Amino acid sequence: MIRTAMRINILLLFYALAFFPGQAQAQGTVSFDGPPVQPPGTARVVQEYYEAGLWFIPIPGTDGFVRQGSDPRPFWPDNGTAYVQIALGESLSFGMVDGSDFSVVSVDLAEWSTAYPEPVRVHFVGYRRDGTVVTTDLLTDGVMDGIGPLSDFQTLYFGPEFSGVYKMQIPTTVYALDNLVVAIPEPAAIPLLALGAGIFRALRLRISKS
Repeated sequence: MIRTAMRINILLLFYALAFFPGQAQAQGTVSFDGPPVQPPGTARVVQEYYEAGLWFIPIPGTDGFVRQGSDPRPFWPDNGTAYVQIALGESLSFGMVDGSDFSVVSVDLAEWSTAYPEPVRVHFVGYRRDGTVVTTDLLTDGVMDGIGPLSDFQTLYFGPEFSGVYKMQIPTTVYALDNLVVAIPEPAAIPLLALGAGIFRALRLRISKS
């Protein structure tokens, strides 16, 4: 009876971790608000940026990316906060500072400016450690009125294939990006899973000897 109860408890543990992975994930949002803070009404090209445990750099061979402060000029997209823009010749890539894997959940995207309000197809490339590559194109809605009343940014979501990546690249140009949401494994989930595996192996060994 005791062995049966232990086996049921261990199986419940593995089912919980396998079928409810959200319980083992912690989400974080990169708002591009600093530090260092980009002053309102200003913009500058940067070569690197760090926030929420992630690094952001241009793809090698390109020219960096723009950090745009809140309260931009009337022709730039506006959502009340800072964000990044990618102009011609620029690009963006990102990953975890500690090198760990992560999942990409969602991102806010906008057109480049009121001078180019057409929808933009932004190409995302994710890299996994087993050598596989996943890609997707997220399309903006073409709504752009700068500091006007319309919502320049829209939230777009990634599919489950963008889990377990260690690096992302965005080679597309002429768009704006904000509020990147990523998920990483909860630190407590790894030792919990290891503990469950150890108990399960011990239980099997004990049963085989009885």
